[in-house]
Amino acid sequence: MQLAASAAVAGALTKNQALKAAPSLDQNAPAVFHVSPSGDDSNPGTEKSPFATLFGAQQAVRTNRKSAPVTILVHEGTYYLRTPLSFAPQDSGGEQAPTIYAAAPGQHVTISGGCRLLCNWKPYKDGVLMAEVAPGLEFTQLFVNGKRQIRARYPNFDPSDPGKSGYIQAAGSISAGTVSPYAGPNDDMTYSAQAPRGVHFDPATFSKKQWAHPEDAEIHIFQASYWGNLQWKIKAIDFSTNAIWFGDGGQQIGAKWSTHPAAVNEKSRFFIENVFEELDAPGEWFLDRNKSILYYYPEPGDDLRTALIEVPLLEHAIKFNGTQTDPVEHVSLRGFRVAHTVSTYLNTYEVPSLSDWSIHRGGAVFVEGTRNCSVEDCWFDAVGGNAIFVNNYNRKFAVSGCKFTETGDSAICFVGDLEKTNGTQHIFPYECGASNNLIHDCGFYGKQIAGVYISRAKRITASHNLIYNMPRAAICIGDGTWGGHVIEYNHTHDTVRETSDHGPFNAWGRDRGWALAQSHGTYTVDRSLDVWQALIDAMEPVIVRHNFFDEKSGWGLDLDDGATNYEIYNNISVGGVSMKLREGAYRKVYNNIWYLAKSAPCFHVGNNYNHDQYFNNITVMDPGGTQWPEGWPWWPQMFYSVIAPPAVGPWFEKIDNNCFYCSGGEFQAVVDQLRSEDGKRNAKRYNLDEWKNLGFDQHSFFGDPQFVDAANRNFQVRPDSPALKIGFKNFEMGKWGLTDGFSKWML
Repeated sequence: MQLAASAAVAGALTKNQALKAAPSLDQNAPAVFHVSPSGDDSNPGTEKSPFATLFGAQQAVRTNRKSAPVTILVHEGTYYLRTPLSFAPQDSGGEQAPTIYAAAPGQHVTISGGCRLLCNWKPYKDGVLMAEVAPGLEFTQLFVNGKRQIRARYPNFDPSDPGKSGYIQAAGSISAGTVSPYAGPNDDMTYSAQAPRGVHFDPATFSKKQWAHPEDAEIHIFQASYWGNLQWKIKAIDFSTNAIWFGDGGQQIGAKWSTHPAAVNEKSRFFIENVFEELDAPGEWFLDRNKSILYYYPEPGDDLRTALIEVPLLEHAIKFNGTQTDPVEHVSLRGFRVAHTVSTYLNTYEVPSLSDWSIHRGGAVFVEGTRNCSVEDCWFDAVGGNAIFVNNYNRKFAVSGCKFTETGDSAICFVGDLEKTNGTQHIFPYECGASNNLIHDCGFYGKQIAGVYISRAKRITASHNLIYNMPRAAICIGDGTWGGHVIEYNHTHDTVRETSDHGPFNAWGRDRGWALAQSHGTYTVDRSLDVWQALIDAMEPVIVRHNFFDEKSGWGLDLDDGATNYEIYNNISVGGVSMKLREGAYRKVYNNIWYLAKSAPCFHVGNNYNHDQYFNNITVMDPGGTQWPEGWPWWPQMFYSVIAPPAVGPWFEKIDNNCFYCSGGEFQAVVDQLRSEDGKRNAKRYNLDEWKNLGFDQHSFFGDPQFVDAANRNFQVRPDSPALKIGFKNFEMGKWGLTDGFSKWML
């Protein structure tokens, strides 16, 4: 085996070469440089004599640039990078003179963080082929003809039911206090109180093959409550006790306040990969690092004599490297396919806020220290971790018109650092945006991920995105820090497919106005706190409007644990569990439509002196409802679920002028006081008259809202609808999701 040679992997020009190669630029005349795999970095970069590499073009622009706009047109081909393409302040353009790196019109250009392998395949046995690779070459992903293949694993990969098929059930966890028989005198592994040491398996369902090197294997296992999954290197497997002992890893879930964020037990499902003896299915592969041999079981129809074999080598294909005081400005990327970056699930993760989410600060495109830069019309194809990570100081960074498929973790992340935001330091993304992006089938490795993730940031806009087939959230806001975000005109469906207790839109707010005791502690009459401090963090309202959530499971809008200062209106949620407000304050929810909801809008653990408003909403329940487990105090067809209402002050600042309907049903509200004195739940059900006698929904009614054509997604109500008489206002339909400007070649 050898790495494929190509001019596209040549190094950058020296300064003297660039001065000689490139023509001088007129002070104000736009300039165009060309890059082609058939070019040469000693060329002047014209269309007839192009550069061979992006680095060559970059150096020429740096050396010759005056004040004119510059476009680097990259022609068809794959550009394998030995090092990331890094933009520094000297690459900056200006407002009237931007620097644009773009695929030539109508041409397909791949920027690859990997390399091509030229393999001399030979038969191994049982349909498996083998080829030598370069000594020392390591990779955790393999692509054949552009498709990610599966590392040899048990049980075999099965995509038919995500998160369930292709997994086996754990038989129980091994606690942190358990002494491992494999912990010898040189064992320096330490575990915090909440970290499991391992997991037991059921020998009846476990592999019967003998694994020669289990220490090379990795386990992917769901957390017990299915908030997400975790990965560990395997330290050892003890077949005498049916125990799998964990090595390094387990950092994909946060919850700093919890004693068991990474808990695994008999509810957890898992699989184990990178096991040579399990190489037994088409599409599987294994790299023997010690012998430098790649094994592959071809899929039917594969002709490995002509197949394109590629492997990732870099975590970042492209980087923006500026600072707050010296940023990269007015640099744009347009029209590229970005592929072949390494998996990052065993890298360092951190919890940027007090939410359950843990992240790795990295991405195929890693952005730090920018102003007015963008990534447009690019396709992020099966990258190994996050696709785009907008980190710390960034201003007006835009991600638009892009496609994200099969990413290892999240698609787009905007994440700052609260601890470094003091004095004149403003180490967070501000007025950035993700718009008109197609995001689907992400979370190949990580399951606690999102299409768009926001944390420790201010005034981020997520608009007109189409997001579906996700293991967890479509859009997630990790904390209440600063706020000011706008979430609008997004279309989601089939999210929360592999996890639980979540929604397509999810938000956290574990900031100064939130207390753990009021949320997850013992429920007592003084459990709730006045939330006067909440707006110190959530200083600007988050606007959630004109979104369409078409879901089979999960909450439509999940404002979890203290999410505060929200204005939510003109949203449609079909199916799922409509909406949840938990612990936070200053939420104004109005003119929304919850259609065929499986369960009611939920007001969960209200703060004292509540400031939430809920009015002019339409709720149409699913006649079948949700059959809750025996002993739970909820009923099908309920229209409100109020759990642990405030102990002091009003339950709601305003709740009125709402329309309720269920074919063949009736209005029901359920209030669960969650008294702790006797250890029992204290739930009570109310009909509409009884509910009104409590002072709620004085002008609300139960009746058909008379949608124009709900079956075809026209949820405007007819002119004679009673909903109009109590204040509901029709809003425009069909504007959610991608706009007409989305690139057709990526659909």
